[in-house]
Amino acid sequence: MLRVDTALYGGAILIDRLLALLLLPLLTRAIGAADYGAWTQALVVSGLLMPLVLFAFPTTVVRSFAPDGQAGARWAWFQRLGGIVAVLYAVTAIWLWVARDGVATLVWGGSGYAGLVLPLLLLLAGDAGIEFANAWLRAAGRIGWISAGLILRSVLRYAVVWSLVYGTDMALAEWLPAYAATQMALAVALLALATVQLRQAAACSSVPLSPAPSLRGLLGFSAPLVALALFGALSASVDRFLLVRGLGLDAVAVYAAAVSLCAVPAVFHSVLGFTLFPVLSRAWHDGRRDEALRLTRRALKVFVALALPLAVLIAAAGPWLLPWLATADYRADWSVFAAQAAAVVTFGVYQILLYTLLLDGRSARVLWMAMVAAGINACLNLLMIPAWGMSGAALAAAASNALMLAWAWPQAARSLGRSAGALAWSRRANE
Repeated sequence: MLRVDTALYGGAILIDRLLALLLLPLLTRAIGAADYGAWTQALVVSGLLMPLVLFAFPTTVVRSFAPDGQAGARWAWFQRLGGIVAVLYAVTAIWLWVARDGVATLVWGGSGYAGLVLPLLLLLAGDAGIEFANAWLRAAGRIGWISAGLILRSVLRYAVVWSLVYGTDMALAEWLPAYAATQMALAVALLALATVQLRQAAACSSVPLSPAPSLRGLLGFSAPLVALALFGALSASVDRFLLVRGLGLDAVAVYAAAVSLCAVPAVFHSVLGFTLFPVLSRAWHDGRRDEALRLTRRALKVFVALALPLAVLIAAAGPWLLPWLATADYRADWSVFAAQAAAVVTFGVYQILLYTLLLDGRSARVLWMAMVAAGINACLNLLMIPAWGMSGAALAAAASNALMLAWAWPQAARSLGRSAGALAWSRRANE
């Protein structure tokens, strides 16, 4: 089943990445660099705010409700946690709207972009709804449904942007609300699908419930993950905010395009982690640590075997490939591609190990390390961006990700009851 789910989700992610690569030359050729930079900033901020709105419930849902013994309880908790998400979104939206001039200055470099705050809120609502629905479908093992939704989301994104910007002179402020509205419509559809599935499962479930989780326990598990996700997102995006203030949206556009190209190998850890975590959760709850070790080791080997060669290829070809995909104005030094490629590979290995640490209850240690890494990353960006611009930002990302991986590897090995070296290899042929 894991192989089938991985193949389904992997195919959907591949289609999503291919369409994203098609969207890159479309946007960079159809709109100016400043608008493209502002577009990427909107996506970054939506991702940065997601932990505040969702309160890390997607991870908590999979950890707590993926076991079959909780099938009958999923519908009730879907409603309960969904109400909390709605309240958190309302609070976040009100705060952003009241402080829209300051938000625009921080995100886009000037209060003149305050008009983008409303479409940003629509985009955040759509993204949060999609992620919340997918968490419950993932816990229920409906990876095929999630894959179909991902493909639809990718096609919809491409078609809407194409129809809005190709051959027109529409500014970002004119077409971003329409794009965000389509994402909201998809979120509503996926939430309705999750509702139907969870209600049917609750009505038909004959599996005895395992001990029911408490709201206090779920919130206690989620709270450190919120901080973890925030520090992780800040670590990944602080360079954008420093670049926009120091070099402007045009530089952010070039940097964002280079990062997007280098992030292609991330598809492998996204796929592996998405399908691996529910299976790991079931094995962990059943006390099958050897099975968890085998799955983790195999996921690491598959990821490195697939991602590393592709990352090296992109690092080598990036300086000429990016201007060819976009326009001649989108040029970055080779060091940007090399450092970002290294950052993607190290972060992918860290993400796979992170599931083991969370299942073992080490969220507090993970949070502490994320805080340290975010602080180091911010300091490195402050030092390197004024001196080396985009290259400094990429080098800071690579260094902070390498630090997190160096810490997480022995921690994950201890959680699995093995040495750090045994996590990487085994004499047993079936592992």
